[in-house]
Amino acid sequence: MERTHLQLFPLQTVLYPYGVMPLHIFEPRYRTMIRMCLEHDVPFGVVQIAQGLEVGGRPTTLEVGTVAKIAKAVEHPDGRLFITTHGGERFRIVKSAYDGECLAAEVEPYPDEPGDVSVYEGLAAEIARLFSRYWQLLAITMNKDLGRVELPVDDPDAVSWLVAGALNVMPELKQVLLTKRNCGERLELLRELLIEEMEKLRELIREARGE
Repeated sequence: MERTHLQLFPLQTVLYPYGVMPLHIFEPRYRTMIRMCLEHDVPFGVVQIAQGLEVGGRPTTLEVGTVAKIAKAVEHPDGRLFITTHGGERFRIVKSAYDGECLAAEVEPYPDEPGDVSVYEGLAAEIARLFSRYWQLLAITMNKDLGRVELPVDDPDAVSWLVAGALNVMPELKQVLLTKRNCGERLELLRELLIEEMEKLRELIREARGE
């Protein structure tokens, strides 16, 4: 596998392939990093923090992350940056070290196992139906119009990542989904999580109604 070098942005969340992640860059060290990425037209890596804090210090990160491609950047007069990133391929950290104030790493691709994902189209369609009901329940509990999430059910791989990105679960579960290297396994786990989360949301709705 071909190894590459990436600047890393440790966060307490997960970016997935096909995902969109807006970021507010206010720390000086990350402003410098993002400006460098913009100047040289290169991506950076998003990795979840294992321990430590996002602001200050030198947090330890988990091993698998996602390449973040900068789609849009706006810099304010005070130096803060607001960027929109798109999730690309996944990577595994081979070795990492702090390059000045920022974390840099040698990484290698972390692709799915080879296989025909079209065999999961039926499962992807089921996940899309479950997700539609989950999204409606989430909107009710939040008392907010969440809009529509369009899922390409003829593309199981995209469905697995888009649903994973929209699912409101703990970061640890988000990372488990990120590390799955089989589309079918991701979809199966998503089915379990959607069923569990829908029951929690229904319980919240019943409690709110005094039932």
